[in-house]
Amino acid sequence: MVRTAIHAAVWGKDWSPAGLECTLADAAEIGYDYVVVPLRRFEDIQPEGLAKAFDRHGLAPLNTCGLSFDLDIGAEDAAVRARGIAHLCQAVRLARDMGSEQIGGVLYGPIHKADRPLSDAAFLRAAESMREVAEQAGRAGVRLALEVVNRYETPLLYDSRRGLAFLEAIRHDNVYLHLDTFHMSIDETDPYAAIGAALPRLAYLELDQSHRGDAFDGSLDLTAWAREAARLGYRGIVGVEAFSRPMLAEDHANALAVWESRYDDGRAVAQRFMRVIREGFGI
Repeated sequence: MVRTAIHAAVWGKDWSPAGLECTLADAAEIGYDYVVVPLRRFEDIQPEGLAKAFDRHGLAPLNTCGLSFDLDIGAEDAAVRARGIAHLCQAVRLARDMGSEQIGGVLYGPIHKADRPLSDAAFLRAAESMREVAEQAGRAGVRLALEVVNRYETPLLYDSRRGLAFLEAIRHDNVYLHLDTFHMSIDETDPYAAIGAALPRLAYLELDQSHRGDAFDGSLDLTAWAREAARLGYRGIVGVEAFSRPMLAEDHANALAVWESRYDDGRAVAQRFMRVIREGFGI
């Protein structure tokens, strides 16, 4: 049976132990197994307090993380790559200390709209750096799940084919893929075939609406996506996320291009996404 996860930003921007109390209570009552806590500013993360909060509610944390340009693990400058590797290894330690088993997201480079294709050399540098992080993460008991996003957000992993090629270049069994329906609907020619091809290395399948809001308001039939993933034999973690500008910190909303209020009731959104999962996967 699949396990289920939901992004903490569905409810709001306070991801401290106290700030997550209502989120965790709602998520547990609705039936989620995990809540995803972004590792955006390390100085704000309280791993021991988060571990206790999750334990109180019978849930487990997962994490996401990203990189800025001065931490690009594929950069030509070795010092920049070293800083990026150190940053990701620190994220691994924070995840481990809060009891998380996985860090997902765009771990392989900064989110941006590139003005040209990525060079093969940069692709291989990023893979080599990721291999080093994967080794550290494996020793910590934390799996890496690299999120494939769209071509407007990265020149590196913008479709599942590139994702699988990157895993081959990394050559480490602690690195997997994270596929997201929002991104797949932009750049995959055949999204269902992409899920099938990725299955052996797919750790996280995220259901995300066309406008990244409520499950039933956009153009994607997420229940159909879930049914097809189930038919293909996916048995990993099924995650969901939704974003509404008032629920996010301003810099986070700007980075994600979340310009509007898509909803104002995180609990209701979480309930509707759970309905999609249960109908799609028959649980």
